[in-house]
Amino acid sequence: MILKMTTITLAPPTDFFKAGGTLHVDAPSYVARAADEELYRRLAAGHFCYVLTSRQMGKSSLMIRTAARLRRQDIHTAIVDLSGLGTQVTSSHWYLGLLTRLSSELKLTQNVEQWWQARGALSVVQRFTDFMHDVVLAQVTGRIVIFIDEIDSTLKLDFTDDFFAAIRTFYNARASDPVYERLTFVLLGVAAPADLIQNRNLTPFNIGHGIDLQELSRADAQPLQRGLEQAFPGQGALLLDRIFAWTYGHPYLTQKLCQAVVDGAGQGEPGIDALVQRLFLDKDAKNEDNLQFVRSNVEASKEKRRLLQLYRRIYTDKPVSEDERSLLHNRLKLIGLVHTVQGVLQVRNEIYRRVFDQVWIRENTSIEWTKIITIGAILVTLFSIGTLLYFQGVQKNERFAFNQSTFLDEQAAKSFRMSSFARMCELREQPARDVFFALPAEKQLVFFQAEEIVTIDWNLVTVARCLQPGLAALPSHHRQQLMDAIDHALHKRCKRKSIEAEEEECRLAHE
Repeated sequence: MILKMTTITLAPPTDFFKAGGTLHVDAPSYVARAADEELYRRLAAGHFCYVLTSRQMGKSSLMIRTAARLRRQDIHTAIVDLSGLGTQVTSSHWYLGLLTRLSSELKLTQNVEQWWQARGALSVVQRFTDFMHDVVLAQVTGRIVIFIDEIDSTLKLDFTDDFFAAIRTFYNARASDPVYERLTFVLLGVAAPADLIQNRNLTPFNIGHGIDLQELSRADAQPLQRGLEQAFPGQGALLLDRIFAWTYGHPYLTQKLCQAVVDGAGQGEPGIDALVQRLFLDKDAKNEDNLQFVRSNVEASKEKRRLLQLYRRIYTDKPVSEDERSLLHNRLKLIGLVHTVQGVLQVRNEIYRRVFDQVWIRENTSIEWTKIITIGAILVTLFSIGTLLYFQGVQKNERFAFNQSTFLDEQAAKSFRMSSFARMCELREQPARDVFFALPAEKQLVFFQAEEIVTIDWNLVTVARCLQPGLAALPSHHRQQLMDAIDHALHKRCKRKSIEAEEEECRLAHE
């Protein structure tokens, strides 16, 4: 059953319509929808409910009128706008603000701040639930319905998961404590039920009845027609038909066009079309509030490309059946760009179809070649460097293996083995030490005792420096023997170099 308005007070044309904001409870341009009756009926029966849909669909106006109807049935109501509590606050201040607002709405006598501070040892959630039981339900007799509006303003706070979990607790408590049968909550905002409790360790918000707030229907839009008729006698129906052809009954867009028409901006089909062009389609209309909300939410989304791929399919009239479990489907609906008609997603209205068209889709899904080229150049450079380092490493390993083979060849000349071992030390110092100290102790000593190695110049010095860090790990007796052998070889080398230097000086003198 649709709630019908039995009386209407005609206001001056410029005051009749209102685009944006909450309509007053007695606003003559309010159009009742199926959701009005369903929400009232369910709340009167004590059901928890939520009205979660896109922006400027009339949620707050629905809330105001439903609360007024409930009060007339002696049901206590409270309205809390969560956006008024702030987001740069601590959880304690946020909950205290919430309870202060509830106290004012329900006319409680309790000093909320004193009550709150006296229980500072408890968690904020427990204080909230205790307040509802010990104060609200104790002081207020009869049924209570609490409307929580603008819930999306809190979804980025790190403590509101517990708030929505607490509301679910009140619902579940009905099974064990009949007093909670008197307490009912309504949640309103731009969100999906899955958004309310995002912590996967908590049970999802899975209670209550969702109220489907659809666009205004042409059949129920008689209040709007009367307002247009008052300003333009005999033309009300014709004007509203043309407005609906553009808006499909979107509450905000419809009210805005009606208001512009009665303000003298245009009438008749050509006048309304020109008005749509000026208000929504021209370049100067790019920052129009409703359009900018849709545009910015799509373009700023981390899922922009996937959202637009889905929207392109819908825009080109390819059948896309609604999937309420799909995050992309829910996001497009909450942004307001699409809605569901008989189970199929469609562009929400003709104004959106003209504004968010194929050109807009291409602009926001076009390949950013500059960025791709830059990233590609970086990747090519990194690949080149990596390839170079890889092959350098391969070559280094091959050279190490070649010199190791020569060093371990006991048939090779001692000077050749010394030279090979020096190259090993230069390539891989620790692996070179490991290879040397893996030799039997007697072979280590013999390596430095050959007469011919003293002619090897700096190779002997390179080898001695390479082995020095590993000497400490040897048994003391062998360590001393090896150190003596190395020192002896170095001494011979130095003596030989001195003789060679003297001979060179004599040769130069004779010349």
